[in-house]
Amino acid sequence: MASFRALSREGHAAMSMRDSSDRWILIQKNTFTNWVNEQLRVSGIETTEFVTQLETDFETGVKLCQLVESLQGKKIGRIIKKPLNHHQRLENVTIALNAIAGDNVRLVNIGPEDIVSGNLKLILGLIWHLILRYQIGKTKFPTKKLMLAWLQAVIPECSITNFSSDWNSGVALHALIDFCRPGLCPNWRQLSRSDGLNNCKNAMELAKREFDIPLVVRPEDLSSPDLDELSGMTYLSYFMKPDSPGYYATLNMVRKLLKSGNVNNFTSDWSDGRLLCNLCTSLGASIAGYPALTGSSIENQELGIQAGKSLGVEPILTAKEMCDPEVDHIGIMAYAAYFSRFKPVRSAAEKVVLNTQPKNCYIGISTSFSVRIEDDDVFTSSVRADLKGPDSNPPVIFSWDGRIGTASFTPVETGVHRLNVYCDNQLIVGCPINIKVLADRSKVTFSSIDHCAVGMITELKVNSQYAGQGDVQCEARAPGGRVHNLRTVYRNGDYIINFNPSEVGVWQVSVHYEGEHISGSPFNIKVFDPNAVRVFGLEGGTVGMGLNFTVDTSEAGEGDLKVTVTHNYQQVPAYITHQRAGLYRVDFTPEGAGTYKVNVFYSDIEVRGSPYTLDIVDSARVTVFGDGLSLVPVNRTAKFVVDTQGSSSGNVNAEITGPSGGSVPCNISSSGQGQLVEYVPTEVGDHRIKVTYRDTEVEGSPFVAKAYDTSAIVVTPLQDGMVGSPVVFTIDVTRAGEGQLEIMVNKGNLQNSVEMERTGVYRISFTPEEAGRQFVNINFNEEELPGSPFTCVAMDGVTLSGLKTALPANKLTTFTIDAQSATSSEFTAVVDITSPSGEKIPAKVTRTLVDGQQVEFTPREVGEYTIHVLCGKDEIAGGPYYVNVFNPKSVIVSNMPFHCFVGEKCTFLVDASRAGGGILEVAILADKNHVPHTLEDLGKGIYEVSFVGEEAVRHRVHLTFNEIYIPGSPFWIEVMDELEFVMDEFSKQLFFAIYQSAGFTFQGPSGLSDQFTVSIQGPSGKKIDATIRERESKIYYIEFEPVEVGSHLVEVYFNGVMLKNFPYVIKVYDTNKIKVIHPDRGTLDESVKLQIDVTRCGEGELEMIVACDDVTIPSEMKKNDSGWIEAFFIPRETGIHKISMTFNGEKVPGSPFMLDVEGQIVKETAILAKSEVQKMNLKTRNFRINQQQWILLQAFGSSVEDFSHFQISIIAPNGNRIPARIMSQADGSFKVEWTPTSIGRHTVEVQYAGRQIDGSPFYVDVFDLALIRVEHFKQGGVDQRASFDIDFSQVGVQDYNVVIRSPSGNIIDHSSSSPYADVRKSIVYVPTEAGQHEIYINYCGFELPGCPVIHTIDDAGMPTASGPGLYKGLEDKESVFYLDIGRRTGDLDITVEGPSSLAKTNVDKSGDKYIVNYTPVEVGIFNIRILWNQKQIPGSPFHPKVIDPRKVQISGGWAQYMDGNERVGLVVGEEKRLVFEVSQAGPGTLKAEVVGPSSTLPVSVTDNYGQVVVAFVPKDEGNHYIHLHWSDVPLPKSPFLGYAVPAFSDANKVILTGRGLKEATVREEAEFIIDGSQAGPEYQQNSAPEVSLTGVRAEINVKVVSLGGGKHRCNYIPVVPGAYLLNITWNGRQLRGAPYKVNVIGTFYPQKVSVTGEGLRGGILGRPMDIAIDTRKAGPGELTAFCMGPSKASYCELQDNHNGTFLLKIKAQEPGRHVLQVKYGGEHVNGSPFVIKVGAQPDASKVRVTGPGVEHGILATYQSRFIVETRGAGAGQLTVRIRGPKGGFQVEMYRDSQRDRTILCRYDPTETGQYIVSVRWSGVDVPGSPFMINIVDTQQELEQVLHDTSFNQSSITHRSFSQWREEL
Repeated sequence: MASFRALSREGHAAMSMRDSSDRWILIQKNTFTNWVNEQLRVSGIETTEFVTQLETDFETGVKLCQLVESLQGKKIGRIIKKPLNHHQRLENVTIALNAIAGDNVRLVNIGPEDIVSGNLKLILGLIWHLILRYQIGKTKFPTKKLMLAWLQAVIPECSITNFSSDWNSGVALHALIDFCRPGLCPNWRQLSRSDGLNNCKNAMELAKREFDIPLVVRPEDLSSPDLDELSGMTYLSYFMKPDSPGYYATLNMVRKLLKSGNVNNFTSDWSDGRLLCNLCTSLGASIAGYPALTGSSIENQELGIQAGKSLGVEPILTAKEMCDPEVDHIGIMAYAAYFSRFKPVRSAAEKVVLNTQPKNCYIGISTSFSVRIEDDDVFTSSVRADLKGPDSNPPVIFSWDGRIGTASFTPVETGVHRLNVYCDNQLIVGCPINIKVLADRSKVTFSSIDHCAVGMITELKVNSQYAGQGDVQCEARAPGGRVHNLRTVYRNGDYIINFNPSEVGVWQVSVHYEGEHISGSPFNIKVFDPNAVRVFGLEGGTVGMGLNFTVDTSEAGEGDLKVTVTHNYQQVPAYITHQRAGLYRVDFTPEGAGTYKVNVFYSDIEVRGSPYTLDIVDSARVTVFGDGLSLVPVNRTAKFVVDTQGSSSGNVNAEITGPSGGSVPCNISSSGQGQLVEYVPTEVGDHRIKVTYRDTEVEGSPFVAKAYDTSAIVVTPLQDGMVGSPVVFTIDVTRAGEGQLEIMVNKGNLQNSVEMERTGVYRISFTPEEAGRQFVNINFNEEELPGSPFTCVAMDGVTLSGLKTALPANKLTTFTIDAQSATSSEFTAVVDITSPSGEKIPAKVTRTLVDGQQVEFTPREVGEYTIHVLCGKDEIAGGPYYVNVFNPKSVIVSNMPFHCFVGEKCTFLVDASRAGGGILEVAILADKNHVPHTLEDLGKGIYEVSFVGEEAVRHRVHLTFNEIYIPGSPFWIEVMDELEFVMDEFSKQLFFAIYQSAGFTFQGPSGLSDQFTVSIQGPSGKKIDATIRERESKIYYIEFEPVEVGSHLVEVYFNGVMLKNFPYVIKVYDTNKIKVIHPDRGTLDESVKLQIDVTRCGEGELEMIVACDDVTIPSEMKKNDSGWIEAFFIPRETGIHKISMTFNGEKVPGSPFMLDVEGQIVKETAILAKSEVQKMNLKTRNFRINQQQWILLQAFGSSVEDFSHFQISIIAPNGNRIPARIMSQADGSFKVEWTPTSIGRHTVEVQYAGRQIDGSPFYVDVFDLALIRVEHFKQGGVDQRASFDIDFSQVGVQDYNVVIRSPSGNIIDHSSSSPYADVRKSIVYVPTEAGQHEIYINYCGFELPGCPVIHTIDDAGMPTASGPGLYKGLEDKESVFYLDIGRRTGDLDITVEGPSSLAKTNVDKSGDKYIVNYTPVEVGIFNIRILWNQKQIPGSPFHPKVIDPRKVQISGGWAQYMDGNERVGLVVGEEKRLVFEVSQAGPGTLKAEVVGPSSTLPVSVTDNYGQVVVAFVPKDEGNHYIHLHWSDVPLPKSPFLGYAVPAFSDANKVILTGRGLKEATVREEAEFIIDGSQAGPEYQQNSAPEVSLTGVRAEINVKVVSLGGGKHRCNYIPVVPGAYLLNITWNGRQLRGAPYKVNVIGTFYPQKVSVTGEGLRGGILGRPMDIAIDTRKAGPGELTAFCMGPSKASYCELQDNHNGTFLLKIKAQEPGRHVLQVKYGGEHVNGSPFVIKVGAQPDASKVRVTGPGVEHGILATYQSRFIVETRGAGAGQLTVRIRGPKGGFQVEMYRDSQRDRTILCRYDPTETGQYIVSVRWSGVDVPGSPFMINIVDTQQELEQVLHDTSFNQSSITHRSFSQWREEL
């Protein structure tokens, strides 16, 4: 068991702390202090200062926690970085000790109090055990013994026996350093032992410089005779811990001893025993069975140990211990060091080596090699060799000449042979050797062909059976030069090659055998393509007339043409004439009618399309027939047939002339009856049809067809009416053409009369005899008119029900119109409602489930309303109707008290003067008991209500008007006792300023000042003086002045009893500690950033108001990781902006801050040529690339209202014109918007009325912030010059600003110079502290990307790095950067690491600089670490971005975008979208520029997570050049050539969107969009689509509104549910997919769905929640429910009760706030979404009990309070019971509110003894309960109790009572 105690010089277990003269004690303390600081330094943990006094620096626990975190390499818990009291210090120390104990370091006799109180004895003991565990190792064996064993092995001449006196002379340390790196201390044996101090100093400085071993022990202490063992072991452990110089020196020593294999550590590599056996055998020991060991790891280890003993090396550990995976390195390392005195022994096989190896081996030819014997003790007879081939073993014969032996062999087969050379039956080094035996390629033959066809596989053979099996390779070179590797397959002695050419011409086939051409290679093969033969000119003809056609073989290659013509299985003579190269003419004459077949062959292969057929007919047999020759409707296809008796349609022609003389297009196609002619007449009248065959009119031509149009017939609407009232309408057929009109009413059962009003116009009337819908069918030429049958409704017996005489305002009101007719559902009433002011009120009329109609309207105005209900033109019986409307929301309650005292009269007023007529009712309840009250009418609708409360309870006041609650009812009034009121009515001010008189008031009975006491305690535990006085009657004032920032605890007592709601926490702040960093200047429309340090000012509310010219500008604030506040706002106006900042309502020092905002402009004056404009200002400025900018034109002298007289031309440096848009401003100025796409000086030409204004052209500069480089960082350390360069060479030098901020936040002065022709600025400053300095650079009002730039200042000065390779690079391309070391000397270490690879690095020195080159082999963000003397230089690690533009690939390849000329296909006016895959190209952005024939086009670049979309719209026809760059590097082959062709129209590109295309709801407007913007100019101009929506029962009118640009919005309102067909035609063509089916559904009312149940109030996790849903009044619809928790969806089940009601069961999956959505018909029901709170199940394990009340203590000073924290423990009930030595105790529990999860408990012990505190949550003991508390009389007794209680047995988290009171 380890205990915490420091050791004396002799290693004994006691250390006296009484005698300060003990020198060794101070040495140990200094050593341990230095070791602690070294751990904090190398870990990189942020700390403001290091440890100086172990007794005090660990008392807060912060540095101890940092030390443990650095040792364990992880976070150990939440540390209170600025503990304010003793308890918080204890909590920090507890966290550290728990982490130590959790890492297998057993803690005994030390607790948090020991550390906080500064017990140096125990602190030193704790640190020593940390050194043992984390510095030296976690071995189970005596550490000192193992360390001495290693030292004795590596420096045996020094005879080391201890860690104190043996090291005083410094000689042993020099010897140890020389072992670690031989040659560092070669003369250590000559050192004088009497000069110990200098020896130690020189050795320790050398170890620090060469090995970076820290000086945890001073040279004075190491050379002192008072040096203690622990200090010596601590320092020397740096030479033997893992990765130390001694560790690697021992490791290299073992590596040199091994004859084979390697070793990388002293732990896992030794665990199986094989490495030890290897080491011993390498040194000459003999181990049976080695290297083929078959035993276990322990058995192998034991064999190695015995072999080591045979060499004279005794083991330090047992075999089992060495195999232990937890073995520490020091034991094995010490054991291995003892083998250093041996040297490796060579075996006989190692003394024979290969002198020469066999080369160029061929079958049947003798081959030789030689060996050499290197030692005389090896005999030639012991050397032999064997050779093994695939199927043979040729003999190997040796001949010797001294020590050189020459061997020869003759292979008999080809293939790989293996040669083995043995000495004493052991393989020599380098064997076996693989030898490849080759064959004779002159015996290889090839069977070739002369010609073959493209796309046809031809088999080629290579015969190598007489040459032996070898490597056969074949390749074919196409005529175009491309080489194809041909696959070979070995089969029965031959290599088979499948040759499948893809190109016409002569191919060269090369055959290689074992890498060389065979005889005759390469071979030529002629390739032709029969599919490339083109046949044209084949058409039908007439019997006896000669025909000819052409055959083109120019692209088919060389071949023979053959043509045959057959008819009725008889061959017709055909003649082939060769016209020119590759072109032939074929002639033949048909001898009879019928089908002829033409076969075309090329080199005996039938060409594509062959055989061809053509029809030959006799024209005299042609006939014409069909309906399209007589009576035809317009706008519909008419057809007739021309029977050509089997001939081709190419000889048939039809010409159709309309009534107006215009030609009518027709289409001729083949059909089963002959040639079908189709045409569409578009006008009414006679059409003349001329039909010809082979240019000759057929018999009967011309024909005459009469066209008519039923849609041109106009029928006036039929109006609804009453039974017996005539219905009259007219029919106009004047434009319909010739035809017969038929009219029938109710299928002919009702007589109608027809009168002619004028020619073509008829008046029709009929009188309904029965109620219901009346149907009128109208036919024209036996074709029903569109919309027929026409209908109207006749009604009889209509009544009104459900209309109340008094209605509430602003509430939906309904009544019903009942109709007795069976067809009442087809009747729609007209409702007219008039308000008291005469305004018409809209009413919604819908049908009910039963016969009738429901009327809905919402009255807004108070008073009498008039309602008319009309059926047709008649008002129904009983009308008009009158109703009175009232508004309970207009009732106003005033003077309503929030509280009253018992017995005191409470009074308030009710004003109902504006609510209309009605009854006011009042009810007052106290605990469900009615309280008497009086209601007095004060006149004019105003009432006074009063009552007297008799109980101190909450009273509920109900107010209704006409039985409806008024707003806010019920009201609540607290009736309380006067003294109770004191604690509820004090001014709860939370924040107070430091050093200012503060206080708050509360009310209470007068004259009680001396009975109140107040206590205020600050964060440090100090109490503040506070006074309490009665400032005025019943008003008390507590006054105090805080002197500390932080939380203060306020307790107020009345006669010794703490008032309720106390203790109370107030927050004290100090605005003087707020630090604001802000710029002095800003730029219009650019974000302004302020940084505010609030880390030391305390808690509070920070507010910032930014104003310019009394206009407030929006701003936002956010907190960063360092605790600072970052504020942002964007100025929208130029001028001085005032930034007012307050903290808790108090001005921040320096507020208001002033910011001068400049516009992106400078002023220049121009004179216009036009007389009425005197002068004009053109405001310009420097502009940023790729961002929209603006120029403001201001006219003077007279107003310029028409900006069309302005012409603005903006010309880029490359001559391209940039598009600009000019807009008129409200102040008479003109704004020109434009977006620069290239950098440099731009020319702005301004013309007015065609003439240049004076001063035009103007010039503006465009820059790119990304081109500004910050580089060449240099520094010489603190108080030395530091510098860096800003390179403006790519943008030019404009206004810029540099701010340098030190690590402590101070602004550092700097100077600027221009040593590089004024395009590069050198910034010089002198840092006064080390660390990271932040550099902010502002250029033309814009902050550079990547700011702040970090410049690290080192204490001693470090080299600096510069160059492009630190920031960017290209894959597979060399990158370079430079390292300036000046005159420094040291070790340089550079590592270039990619995401998954290390880049090869080359370092060359040139003068005072290193030139570093590296080549990245992957893309990504690299890490470049540059170490100088094992420390990173400023800026390291650097992070260059490596990219590869080659990996930017267009999705699907470029081929899909190319036209026939290998150009990107573009269409004028049509957007072109190019999608690129950039995920493999590395970190960067894609930039695009498109240059058209006349200008540079605007380009949109959108990044969609790995895909980038480049979009632009060509404006002109012609070439377009597409420039593409990835991170400013051009893509391969960029720019790409595109060509834009004129736009054409395509109806298939019309896009339809919107819900109205598929469905709609009755009496609700539906909408859809018709978008023809992509369909071409025909659809983008003024034409509009024609839309109709027809159903079985009704036709719906569709309103079409143009949105411009070819887009149209369509709206319609259906009144009858059912299925409809939507027809859309545009430019005479029906859109694709039309007609569309539209489903119209009935009306539903989601607001009438009722949702109730206990489940809405919340529930417990794991228990279902039930909710009832009633949809019976909501109409038809779909019910859905969805419940979502904080992160998981809840399980929802809907149970249908089959009566319109449902039961919803919800089972939550997690606790927390849940949102329930209930929708009906896709819409939220009334109240949805609902918020439901789900509590966690009680979990007692989550309850924490903390505080001195559950700790041991002394009775006289015992604090009995403790806190129970139930946050996270779910819903439950807390019970606390305490039993003392003589029985139970009463427990007092406090909390701020019922929702507070923190409960403060208190009890008052009165005697010593054991107390049992039982804390339970929902009946279950919480962790640690019951707590056993011992209360004693003296400190000595308390220490004994604490000693007897193990630290780890307590589960209490230690805190001070001050902190708990603050948490309240």
